[in-house]
Amino acid sequence: MTGLALSNQAKAQFIFMLLLSTLMFGVIGFVLISLMQFVSMQSFAEETVHKHGIAEMQSSRLGGAATILGGIFVLYALDLTGRQASGHGPLHIDWFAWIPVIGCMMLGLVEDIRNQSLSPAFRLLIKICLFGFVLLQWPELIPNSVGVPILDQLLSIPVLAFILTLIFCVGFLNAVNMADGANGLVSGIAVLSFTIFVNEFDGHGFVAVLISCSVFLIFNVISGRLFLGDAGAYGVGASLLITALVLYAEDMTSLFFLAALLSYPCIDFLVSIVRRLIKGMPVTQPDNDHLHNRIHFQFRKIFKSKNMANSASGLLIAAASSGTVLCGYYANWWPVTSEQWGWVFLSQCLLYFVAYYLTNKTPVQAQTAKA
Repeated sequence: MTGLALSNQAKAQFIFMLLLSTLMFGVIGFVLISLMQFVSMQSFAEETVHKHGIAEMQSSRLGGAATILGGIFVLYALDLTGRQASGHGPLHIDWFAWIPVIGCMMLGLVEDIRNQSLSPAFRLLIKICLFGFVLLQWPELIPNSVGVPILDQLLSIPVLAFILTLIFCVGFLNAVNMADGANGLVSGIAVLSFTIFVNEFDGHGFVAVLISCSVFLIFNVISGRLFLGDAGAYGVGASLLITALVLYAEDMTSLFFLAALLSYPCIDFLVSIVRRLIKGMPVTQPDNDHLHNRIHFQFRKIFKSKNMANSASGLLIAAASSGTVLCGYYANWWPVTSEQWGWVFLSQCLLYFVAYYLTNKTPVQAQTAKA
């Protein structure tokens, strides 16, 4: 069912988003923003208010599905223009490497439509199978060294290297999904990352992901009525992961450049795991004590608009993490193959912990203190 009634504010937002998207991306932007408006008006697959401890507006979990459809449309439009690009597939990689991307998106879509219908163990097993298949088909993606002595010794053993790479793949995917709490956070990181990939490397897929995620970012940040959901978070995460593995395997970027570019979901994921272990909580049990939750709690004191506080939280973190790398990239700090990006990554780690300490209360903690 579709709710056709829109408030005056929602109509004004839609017109503004339509104009902005069309100005930036032409007819493609017009079509994509219209698609997302339509999807946001559907009355099924709704996001639970306060599920992430941030969302305070009723919204749809089908943003990922809309972004995926938008990406397919962009690919088709690029083919119609006759634009040529090198590479074997849309992401400058072989077609079979799309299997984990598509598989993870479908897995997430089931969860978006029927929330909690799949157990965590089943989802974990599916992700292991998907990425295990790609690593077996493309063993060149498994690194034999990363510049860390102890880890390099483990990676020198093929079986251990396969297992460690598989653990990293599944962990990164969960990290991106876990970070999908604030408006513009995951989609912002994706837009910033693929801006570099489009500029540095050729491929229709990079352009398609960049445009579809950019339009979603506009809709998500301004209206707050559409979330990536599990399908979108898994799809974006898998796309970033496969791209990063390929670029590193082909010596096109350094490990530290990729670490700095994708720092926030990785750092926040590791901190969250440690925090839960210290508290005696199951590592698969979600909580609302991430850095984006803490920053949002502080912004709610500043902004009257619930959506503005949400969007400001996500955009700030995306800009401070991946945005810093984008600025350094355009300022020509170092080549993308330089190990010097490790200093940026260390700075991001330090900034994370400083920000986490300074924003030392979440809504749950504040209520506990009052009690």
